Amino acid sequence: MRYRSPRRLSRRDQPRRGILPRTAVLPLLGAALVLGACTRLPVADDGRGYDERRELLESLSGWEMRGRLAVDTGERAFQGRFAWRQDRDQLALSVRGPFGAGSFEIAGSPEAMTLRARGESWTLVDPETELSDLVGWWVPVGSLGAWLVGVPDRLFDARPQFDPDGQLVALEQRLWRLDYGAYQLSEGVLVPRSIQLSHDALRLSLTVDAWNPIGAAATP
Repeated sequence: MRYRSPRRLSRRDQPRRGILPRTAVLPLLGAALVLGACTRLPVADDGRGYDERRELLESLSGWEMRGRLAVDTGERAFQGRFAWRQDRDQLALSVRGPFGAGSFEIAGSPEAMTLRARGESWTLVDPETELSDLVGWWVPVGSLGAWLVGVPDRLFDARPQFDPDGQLVALEQRLWRLDYGAYQLSEGVLVPRSIQLSHDALRLSLTVDAWNPIGAAATP
């Protein structure tokens, strides 16, 4: 099935129904957002400066990530687990809600993707616009692969913020704000552990439980 939508969605045109469940805002979601925004935990050092680490991460042929997410659109909320695999410009994302509620899978490139949810399949020829329409909130899927590993998307202007040690703590790009609350050492490289993303009333809280490079190893 091919889904088509306008190139740009206004706030008025955003769908009231998406593939995620319509529920009350969860107390755990609020706690995650507050704690993530206010707390930064110390982590081990990988011995690299930010520019060196960014160059390394951008040079990887791919990586895999697993974790937990909480979404608050201002009208409804959702919690679940996610798995992301990035292989050059190809991505595969799966999201699983409690007891399978709100689950979906996405695969493809920023130019064309396939979405599977509720036993149906959609071919997206304008992935960001069409996926956002179907899910019910804006998903900047073309930039998420960079943001998840703590680097800006090189295709767009960015305003990064660093702490006194040169660690990226916040990023403003594409009308989104990202706050990196914690990092973890994985396969010899420092990668985000906790990320808070916000755009207007939309709030996303991500906790990364595992990250691994595929192809060439990250450790020198």
